[in-house]
Amino acid sequence: MLAKNKDMKIYPQNIAKNEPTDLRNRKNWFSKPIPKTKSSDDGPLALLADSLRHQTTEFFNNSTLHGVRYIAEKERPFCEKFMWFSFTSIGAVATCIIIVSLWEKFQTNPTITGLDTDFHNWDVPFPAVTICDLNPVDEQLMQDYIESIWGSDPPAGAENMLRWLATLNYRSIAERTSEFVTYPELVGRGPNDVPEPALKPKDAVFNIVSRCETLFYDCEWKGDSEECCDLLVPVFTEMGFCYAYNSRHAEKSWPWQSQTEQFAEAFIHETDAKWSFMFNSFRNDTTIDIYIHSTEEMAGLEQIAQHSWDRHVEKVSFSVKHTYTTEDARQLSIRQRRCIFVDEQILETSNIYTYSACMRQCRMQQCRSLCKCVPHFYPHIKGYRHCTVKELECIAKYVALITDVTRCSCELGCSHTVYEVEKLTEIDTSKGPVATNSLETEFVSWPMVRYKREVLFGWVDLLVSFGGIAGLFLGFSLLSGVELIYYFTLRACCAVVRDKDMLRRERAERLARPKPPHDLSLVPWWKQAPIPAGKKPIKLRVKEIQPPQYSPPPIYTEYLP
Repeated sequence: MLAKNKDMKIYPQNIAKNEPTDLRNRKNWFSKPIPKTKSSDDGPLALLADSLRHQTTEFFNNSTLHGVRYIAEKERPFCEKFMWFSFTSIGAVATCIIIVSLWEKFQTNPTITGLDTDFHNWDVPFPAVTICDLNPVDEQLMQDYIESIWGSDPPAGAENMLRWLATLNYRSIAERTSEFVTYPELVGRGPNDVPEPALKPKDAVFNIVSRCETLFYDCEWKGDSEECCDLLVPVFTEMGFCYAYNSRHAEKSWPWQSQTEQFAEAFIHETDAKWSFMFNSFRNDTTIDIYIHSTEEMAGLEQIAQHSWDRHVEKVSFSVKHTYTTEDARQLSIRQRRCIFVDEQILETSNIYTYSACMRQCRMQQCRSLCKCVPHFYPHIKGYRHCTVKELECIAKYVALITDVTRCSCELGCSHTVYEVEKLTEIDTSKGPVATNSLETEFVSWPMVRYKREVLFGWVDLLVSFGGIAGLFLGFSLLSGVELIYYFTLRACCAVVRDKDMLRRERAERLARPKPPHDLSLVPWWKQAPIPAGKKPIKLRVKEIQPPQYSPPPIYTEYLP
């Protein structure tokens, strides 16, 4: 039976869904489709669909993309169309994969850091040196201040509170605030009965700390003698009250002196006799923390002391690692280059963006939002009020949230400098005293290397890479994309308006075209080619393919439906 049936072909008939199928009526055996109504055929959506069909054929026939014209050619065998379709699909998938990888590289790693060795032409800035005495209080000044506030019978904890205010930091706020806020003699019994140290703690600190002339003497800058108080100025840090040299964030005025001159950053040159700053201290009974940092930075929670000076070291030698970013990196977003230019983000705490300034401002904002005030070691800024001692209790309550770095979205500056201590020169106890009053901070050697961050993969490189990959695999260009949009938007819509008759004619021809037969033969196409669609149905003799007892209906014996 299968041997005789191997060449059988069945031609489907277009039967409308709503037409009755009565097998007794022979006219219904070869029924024709019910034509659609004129309103459904000539509607704008139907014409737009026909236009899109027509533009698809036109685009495939005229496109410059590799291989797509062979897919649309009607004369091509199916196997050849499938081959070109496969090649084009593989090229499109490979293009998408490579483009996605290039985009990810552009988003995550578009810069490269290299070395800049043109050290002879550099203006090397000297770092800021912040000197923080762990006990900055002058005993005589403190006694005089206590007597001026409370008289000859001060409260028991007055001295401890003033020492605490002079070295105030977030850690001491969390640990010791409760020791003082519970005593009304120290913080006052009401809002109108607050002692001056509790109401204005910053002014109180200025009145009790040691003056510059009582702390330092015989200072030197690049080997030349200088007046110490002309170089060292007071500064409040998150570590407490300190003195700083070459710091942009030093106090502008204080009770015993005011800084009238505008800040001028100190530089060193390759021909200088020394690249150092030295000071002598009268204090020999306390430890001094030394912070070496950039002029624009300030000692704070982001930095630890490079050295705690206990007078057994006479020289601290440090090296510098400076990184700068070229101007062409501005084309990248902050997230891509992972740094911020000095003029790119305006801060309230500084007119130059730095990481420490951003973090300091973030903590100030946290204090203001949680407690409506900020500790007095922050500068006076419009919109921020210094806390009284009583209000520091709120800061102590939320100190963990305030100092949480994850709550601050700060990036490094595009130009930043890191100083690292390379060598500590101790005094020779065999030749002299066991302690020294002088400390010198100097460059261990002339800086010979800077790090330069520049763009490795910018927008132009990304566009060239996209175009090269798309052109290599598909022959795609920027105008090919414009052409694709043009065919399926402007041209398709214009055809609906101007070429209605052509679209209707193409639709009528498409509907009138006979459907190709469904080849049910089991013979492979490479052994016997399929019969063309235009040929008539094969005439069959039912006696050869039906069982003897089968009795077919009239007319059915000549052609199969």
